[in-house]
Amino acid sequence: MKINMFIYLTAALANGLVSAAPFEQCPSKAFLIQGSPAQMYGVDLVSAKTTVLAAAMDFASEANNDSVNAVGFNYQDQYMYGFSKQAPKSVVRINNQYMLERLNVSGLPDTNFYVGDILVDEQQNKAVYYLYHPRFGLYAINLTAQNEQYQAELIPGSANWNLSIYDFAFHPHSTLLYAVESNGDLYEINVENGGPVFITNLDIAGDTGANGAAYFDLQGQFYFSNNRSGKVHRVNLNISPVSGYTPTASVFTLGPTSNQNDGARCAIAEVKVTDNSIDFGDAPRPYQTTLEDSGARHLFDPNEDQSNLVYLGASVDGENLNTASDLLQSSVDSSDDGVKFVTDFVAGSTSQIIVTSPNDNGYLYAWFDWDQNYQFDADEITVSKYRLNQGDNSVLVDVPSNAVMGATWARFRVTDGSEANPITATGGVTGGEVEDYPINTYGSLAYPSENGWVTLAYEDQWPFAGDYDFNDLVMNYRTKLIDKDGQALGYKIEGDLVGIGATFHNGFAVRLYQSSASGINKRILRSQIDQASISLIINGEQQTHTILEEGTEDAIFIVMPDTWAYASKDSSCSFFRTEAGCNINNKVSFTLSVSLNTYIASVDAPKYTLDPFIFAAEGHYHGTFLDGLNPRGWEVHIKNQPPTEKFNQSLFSLVGSDDATNTQFGYYFQTPSGLPWAIEVGSSWAHPKESVDITQAYSEFQTFAESDGRESPMWFNNATTSKVISGAQ
Repeated sequence: MKINMFIYLTAALANGLVSAAPFEQCPSKAFLIQGSPAQMYGVDLVSAKTTVLAAAMDFASEANNDSVNAVGFNYQDQYMYGFSKQAPKSVVRINNQYMLERLNVSGLPDTNFYVGDILVDEQQNKAVYYLYHPRFGLYAINLTAQNEQYQAELIPGSANWNLSIYDFAFHPHSTLLYAVESNGDLYEINVENGGPVFITNLDIAGDTGANGAAYFDLQGQFYFSNNRSGKVHRVNLNISPVSGYTPTASVFTLGPTSNQNDGARCAIAEVKVTDNSIDFGDAPRPYQTTLEDSGARHLFDPNEDQSNLVYLGASVDGENLNTASDLLQSSVDSSDDGVKFVTDFVAGSTSQIIVTSPNDNGYLYAWFDWDQNYQFDADEITVSKYRLNQGDNSVLVDVPSNAVMGATWARFRVTDGSEANPITATGGVTGGEVEDYPINTYGSLAYPSENGWVTLAYEDQWPFAGDYDFNDLVMNYRTKLIDKDGQALGYKIEGDLVGIGATFHNGFAVRLYQSSASGINKRILRSQIDQASISLIINGEQQTHTILEEGTEDAIFIVMPDTWAYASKDSSCSFFRTEAGCNINNKVSFTLSVSLNTYIASVDAPKYTLDPFIFAAEGHYHGTFLDGLNPRGWEVHIKNQPPTEKFNQSLFSLVGSDDATNTQFGYYFQTPSGLPWAIEVGSSWAHPKESVDITQAYSEFQTFAESDGRESPMWFNNATTSKVISGAQ
């Protein structure tokens, strides 16, 4: 939509219709009205700096003792408009001195309005002020021609919208309204020929309560602030109406908190850096560093007096990083001098850093991109609001055991501690400094740790449900990627066979393969294995069977061709360690060591769980559906892990099976409700007794599985003790 912001102002002045001065230009700042009596603030959305513009918003002939809400900026005539609660309640025009002038408006119900904004429609040469009340509905007041009497028109059906909103804002390039409810629900509202349409539920960083001020900028970025936390969230709505994408929210800056907020902004003004005392980070894209990416930034000299500054090291300075090209031109900040790294960052260990503070007013935050996904995730915060003393501070950093080895980045932010809630790795803060540093992580990549275990448990009735006791094969398991200077040299895989509750005979194997939800899978090929170096020891004995499977492209290691051949059950027991009192101390241990004949970068090598699976042992019955088929073609893998090239794909199509594999969507080895045939538990685990359904032994397991792990993630800690086999028995 083409915008001409001066034509109507010029015409109004020429006709002598404006009783008080409008704003001279479209302001970049956001206007925020708080309190009763009303006060006007200006908020720089980039830096979060708040300036008192009017300590009192009065009428020309009387003092104002009440609040003003439902404010909108009319860039057709360069005035703001709002709703005053002061008797007699009225719509008011606000001039550039923040004085109030009542307008004579008929057609409004006798109530107070808190939600409002102005639609400037260039194509129809009009400006319309919209007011919303959840009980009475949405009212439109045409402001285009300045009149002694204005008429409010009720939008049909709007009294039934039932929106729990506290402000809304018109998109600068469409005629659509946008609003966010307290729970994060985003709505798009067509005021001309429709009503509210639910778009999505936004992640609003734990905020609750009223989102009392909403704004747009020229690029179609939507901002809304939370009264309680002061967080200003940003949502990219540059395409309006919303179609073909799902909007997401991020914290853009930290503004002032209040019990009552209302805001307005000239929607055709850019949001940009205008203050030379704003410090940005330095991490390269795709890390969020620049303003356009809502990067971390601090207005380090909010009072413009160079006193009482909070920063790290010896100095702090500012940059103008609006865009990615700005970052390329100024990629190194010489004032990033506050953090020194004493020890290397080794996976699974504790490292030491020294943080230097010029005073004792600082509070430190730190994030490390341990998984090297080029963003500082919420769970990668390593230091949170840590009080710094003047001088050098020794800070210990726990490096997770699954930290990816190689080059990555760390972000440090220091504040004065006045923030109501912990800050995030992005967004603007008034006061403080941000420093970004490149670092390297090292280690052997033991999973889950050098001495810890995960537990693998399998059901061997696939593709049928079976007894679902998850003890047909139970294995304690860990892996280690051998690394030297960022190169993968080989693997060490260890395990303890701790349970066989199956009459079928199953083999156990491991493929050097790591699948990813993104579709970027990592694998080691058979041709990359130094076959002469393969060592497999089971219960202290070197194994001589063919360990590296033949006839495959991937590297697949047959650890146990038939697990029953290695387990000894008591004469009084039907199974191995799945009945009370049976072979409790008689585990079967193995160690598989493998070297690569061609080293590859460790970041490109599969790691962590890899792909452990069971298969039907040769020469043994495994169900009538396998009669006449090669038993090696039957496999069971962890949920959503694709099978190996040896797998018989026709087994995915058996009539009457309980399997809901969908290869197109990457769904494997799960029932229609999401229950698996194989699980990985993040510790040594007490497996169910024979014929005890896992959902009976662990009441939260079904909820965990069917929610894809989103609910009851610690289900394995809540066993019914009488229904499981524990190491103490």
